[in-house]
Amino acid sequence: MVKIPGTTSENSEPKSLPFTVTLIVSVGVAFVCAEFLGFPWWLRLIVIVGTTIVMEAANQAVGRARARRRAL
Repeated sequence: MVKIPGTTSENSEPKSLPFTVTLIVSVGVAFVCAEFLGFPWWLRLIVIVGTTIVMEAANQAVGRARARRRAL
């Protein structure tokens, strides 16, 4: 059986959230902020960077918690 990177593991848990999903969600949040809250372009960029950082931090925290649970 050939393992494809980024696919689910044997117990059907996803390994991690792909960066493309993080980027798409960040741009979506910035679009919503621009349309409904009237953010200027520079504030939209800050929202994209902030959302990306938060989602990546959550992704790493979940991965470390999963690794710690497996080690026990």
